[in-house]
Amino acid sequence: MATEAEAALYVLSVITYQSLGIDVRSDIQSAMLEESAEDIVEEATAFAEAAGVEDVRGAVEYGSSVHEAVLEFLEEREVDLVVVGTHGRTGFDRYLLGSVAESLLRTSPVPVLTVRPPEPEDSD
Repeated sequence: MATEAEAALYVLSVITYQSLGIDVRSDIQSAMLEESAEDIVEEATAFAEAAGVEDVRGAVEYGSSVHEAVLEFLEEREVDLVVVGTHGRTGFDRYLLGSVAESLLRTSPVPVLTVRPPEPEDSD
């Protein structure tokens, strides 16, 4: 889509404060989460560039929730479309675990496209 529209593509990963624990400065988990997020952004950016997207920008953001961090990211940039992956949870699981995609669908100032992962292939 970005190539066809000659649009910039932002690759965003969000780290929530809750996932960092109480003492962010001394928590080894913080460094691991940051490294993982940066690796994911770097891999996705390289993938997009290899697919022909000319203007790809990666970012790792922090926030109290993924949903809120994405909304803040949108406010600070000119974004025309948000594409977000979804696990496709339904029923009780959705309420228990929450849904970033659902929250964005309800509150985003721009359109949101949700994408499910491909169905696993049968090994038969």
